[in-house]
Amino acid sequence: MSFAQLVYWAVAASSVVLIAGTVHTRRATPSPRTTLLVEADAHDLWENAFLAGGPGRVADAAIAGMHGDGRLAIGGPGTVTARRPAVSHDPVESAVLEALARTPGGSLTRLRPTVMRSAAVQQIGDRLADRGLLRRPETGRRWRQLARLQIGACMCVFFLGIFQSVTGALDDGAPQYPQNMPFVLKVTPAVFAGIFVGTLCRSAVRRRITKAGKRVLKQFRAANRAAVAGPADRSAALTVAVGGVAVLVDRVLRDHLLEAQRAAAGTATAAAVSSTGPGADWSAAGDSGGTWCGSGS
Repeated sequence: MSFAQLVYWAVAASSVVLIAGTVHTRRATPSPRTTLLVEADAHDLWENAFLAGGPGRVADAAIAGMHGDGRLAIGGPGTVTARRPAVSHDPVESAVLEALARTPGGSLTRLRPTVMRSAAVQQIGDRLADRGLLRRPETGRRWRQLARLQIGACMCVFFLGIFQSVTGALDDGAPQYPQNMPFVLKVTPAVFAGIFVGTLCRSAVRRRITKAGKRVLKQFRAANRAAVAGPADRSAALTVAVGGVAVLVDRVLRDHLLEAQRAAAGTATAAAVSSTGPGADWSAAGDSGGTWCGSGS
């Protein structure tokens, strides 16, 4: 068997295993003890913010809400201060104030990830997972790793093929058609197929929200489409929970929160995020809306 044929067989075998594992993970249903809880609607603001965008959306909504009613002030360059009296109305807001007290200089780029890692926010994800509305971060982890491995291996083979085309180092002696076909051209279909399958499967298993979770979130968004329901001091938090930071009317607050998001995205690959909560590490699971609410389930 030539090296090119070996590449085809390896990509095919890996892709079949990866697709089967991804399909199984996506079709997994809640355990019997939580099935009855799946249909329960989630009307809580923080739960729906978590469903929409994970712990990052919860942190953004809490900070926006507390800024909107005057309990927090955000000035340049992204410095957060608490105004007196700085009281909290629930555990998530308490987590914001506690995180602010532990954040040197009140930097928003440091405050936001600290709130995301707080026990109050992490426990929201645990509750939603127990009710079958979210998949836990560890679900599908092996398939994400296999997808990354397959993508990386295919890229290595491709660059190896380019190297061989220049040096002739991998002349496997197999018949070539047409004559003198470079090795890179012989393996290109397998390489690109492997990258495509790996990317597709990795994206599929990264999505956290289940069908039941998407149904609950859709109901919440329909009931709060104008993002003005509830007490006035929750309107900014509700706006972010429903539509994200980008829909905030306060341009200064929007810019500061978007900058904090970009800073978090830039450091996400540099180090794993550690959770202070007792459950799964939801903060490390991703911080973009697409990860939580991608199409399909």
